[in-house]
Amino acid sequence: PISKPPVVISSSICINDRNAINAIRNGAASHYSTVSMVLKNKKLSTKKLGPEQIKYLALVEEWKATKIITDNLYSLLKDVVNDKDNPVKDDVCLQDLDQLAQDKVLLELNSLFEEYTFATAKDASLTDDIRRDTCEQHTEDSLVYGEIDLRGFCQLLNEIPHTPDDVFYDLGSGSGRAVMAARFMGDFQECIGIELLENLHQLASSVKSLYKFQYQHKLIHQHVQFVCSDLLDYDGWWKNGTVVYIPNLLFDANLMSQIAEKAIKLQPGAHCICLKKITTTTFDSAFELIQQRPVTMSWGQSNVYVYRRRNATPTIKD
Repeated sequence: PISKPPVVISSSICINDRNAINAIRNGAASHYSTVSMVLKNKKLSTKKLGPEQIKYLALVEEWKATKIITDNLYSLLKDVVNDKDNPVKDDVCLQDLDQLAQDKVLLELNSLFEEYTFATAKDASLTDDIRRDTCEQHTEDSLVYGEIDLRGFCQLLNEIPHTPDDVFYDLGSGSGRAVMAARFMGDFQECIGIELLENLHQLASSVKSLYKFQYQHKLIHQHVQFVCSDLLDYDGWWKNGTVVYIPNLLFDANLMSQIAEKAIKLQPGAHCICLKKITTTTFDSAFELIQQRPVTMSWGQSNVYVYRRRNATPTIKD
């Protein structure tokens, strides 16, 4: 018989007692019906969990041990026990956890952007002062606002390998949806959005404030940054970016040529996610197209092209 004290879940909420996990999995969890959970921020008091929640957390631990998932997805899965509106079901199995993780990310993102809708961001972009100014490097079309579909973009991000040393950039981040999707899905060291329009930058900054207040504590890797700048002037993305989203569907040939010239400076192994193929000679020699697939956007289905930086550095021709 099991006579050890209740399972203590540490600051990472990790059930490290193998007997406990086996007992829970086998349904003999009477001695483990109370779990003391110390959350990472240590500002919340301990709470008691029921048998279904304990069994669920044991499954999450088993899933983490047998499957490669990000720390943030792992953390969000454990946070499911705190969802009062979506209680843990007693019939959850290992095969359900992948979909449950995706659903949890979308639940958090939709909640975060509930007050920051596409219509709000669209209006902000249309009333920005820069549209009335002369901007030689950016045409009116390149400033047209569009948004990713969170589910499709999260699925795409889930297929791009990365580590906590990688840095995600969005070159035209708008209200910050792609940046936040990368933050919740991935373990990137930083998730950074660059936006030219001040109105949209302010909107993204408001989203970031809400994120820090209500959502950040649920994640292990938390850093988010929004920069109001011209993507051609902000050199951070080609110096330390490793996954770069380029929403270039309406970018003209001149702008794309300048972006391609910067992109070839990315380190070997870096990924570029584009909404339109980049066809300059130097880009073609520096990158290989590794994936092409349709993804839903605010305007409908759009092809997405994923490139990976080759090892050799191409020679830039005059």
